[in-house]
Amino acid sequence: MNNILFVDDDENILNGLRRRLRGMRPDWHMVFATSAAAAIELANHEEFDVVVSDMRMPGMDGATLLSTLQKSHPHATRIILSGFAEEEAVLRTVGPAHQYLAKPCEDALLVETIENALDLRNLLARPELRSLVASIDTLSSPPDTYLRLVKALEDPKISQEQISQIVSSDIALTAEVLKLTNSAYFAIAQKISSVSHAVRMIGTETLKALALFVGVFRGFDGPASEADKLLRLCHRSQQIGVTAALIAEYEKLPRAICQVVPSTGMLSHIGSLILYANRNAEMAEVIERVEREHIPIEQAEAEKFGAGHPEIGAYLLGLWGFPAPVVQAVAYHHRPMATPHREMNILTAIYAAQDLTRQVAAEEAGKEAESHIDMDYLKTIGKAQQLDEWHKIARVVAEKYKTLTQ
Repeated sequence: MNNILFVDDDENILNGLRRRLRGMRPDWHMVFATSAAAAIELANHEEFDVVVSDMRMPGMDGATLLSTLQKSHPHATRIILSGFAEEEAVLRTVGPAHQYLAKPCEDALLVETIENALDLRNLLARPELRSLVASIDTLSSPPDTYLRLVKALEDPKISQEQISQIVSSDIALTAEVLKLTNSAYFAIAQKISSVSHAVRMIGTETLKALALFVGVFRGFDGPASEADKLLRLCHRSQQIGVTAALIAEYEKLPRAICQVVPSTGMLSHIGSLILYANRNAEMAEVIERVEREHIPIEQAEAEKFGAGHPEIGAYLLGLWGFPAPVVQAVAYHHRPMATPHREMNILTAIYAAQDLTRQVAAEEAGKEAESHIDMDYLKTIGKAQQLDEWHKIARVVAEKYKTLTQ
């Protein structure tokens, strides 16, 4: 039984939720509060898995309520459900809320959002890791620029120039957008120096993913040596995305899939950022063991923390409302054979790209480059003979990307 707390100062709205969500009662224990104070009192006596709060309420508003619960109940998924759409109000929920749903919200969307949050909790076996993800402001909620882009891109009247202005206002994002559009993925002879041109080429999904990754990296406030490590991780994730996109195009996957591959590849190591930034000493032990015993990093992470970076990253992206195929690809990018799919898809491209990118980096450093790719899986989907060509793609991207990060 999952405990869900709904908070709204309008009792008619709460009564409507009671009535419309009655069918969820076998699985959900639903509690309703007409004020933030009442919600806090209930939370003092009962643990809630999900809290859904209105934004505008007398006394304490929804953002303040969720901020309070973030400290006292960090494991709970926090969702704002409100018709108060002013940008300032929305941005105030960046820290305390995992998701923002606008009123009127269809029942199916609300149920799906809550169900996804509950299902994703099962990805992490240890409650303390769920608390780690949920309690860190800079990692548990999307960054400001990302939210601005999402809000703008959802407006059908938004112009390309307005999107470019949002990107241009963020120096780090501007640099990464220009870097990526000049990468091997776009195969352009001339150098792209216009943000507007770059934004048109990069695509909305990749743009959002890049804004998210840049924002998460910028939220790290540790020592410079560790920041450099995280920056390299950001660049490696971009390289994985580009490599996976080229592999997907080489295999002639549908255009709609190819368009989301680079963004999904970029996001595949969001979980690694969390572990490096918050469990740095333990991650150093993990890396040392990986190098000593030659075991996959996700295995060492799982044995050390109870979950690896794929599960943690998928959990986080699921909380932020990313589509199920993206969440699945991040969760299983080291073990696609654990899914029921037996055909070449977005997950296959990212699975191959992340390991080939690692191999190429090792080769360039003069180290042994052992493959972790499951050949039985590639044989099952009829792609075992393609691996050499995919390796060539990874080398080309690595060479091109080397000039973009200097």
